[in-house]
Amino acid sequence: MKDFKVIGLMSGSSLDGLDIAYINFSHDNKKWFFQIIEAGTVPYTDYWRKQLSEAYNKDVHELEKLSKEYGRYLGNITKKFIYKYELSPRLIASHGHTIFHRPEERFTLQIGDGQEIADATAVMTICDFRSED
Repeated sequence: MKDFKVIGLMSGSSLDGLDIAYINFSHDNKKWFFQIIEAGTVPYTDYWRKQLSEAYNKDVHELEKLSKEYGRYLGNITKKFIYKYELSPRLIASHGHTIFHRPEERFTLQIGDGQEIADATAVMTICDFRSED
């Protein structure tokens, strides 16, 4: 059985905080299994609640800047999580924070630049999962 240790990041519209989990996925060539090893929520500061709740009002340049800043924030939180629990993730999967989601119009936008997360953690990061919605 092969193991894949992954960190997952998720932020919802409730703006309560960043959900973060360290999960071991394993596969026996027939079926996938998972085990949550560590998980928690890092509450947002007033600054981040305000930035994320008002992001839909920003122009494209401000959104790009916010996405990079939020990505750095996610990366730093994740780096602390890795050190705190002495983790060795194979990759980080970040959903990001949804600013717009209109699947009926084939349009969605999640912010939280994946490269910024990867730069802060030195861990391969995947993101942009909702584009096909």
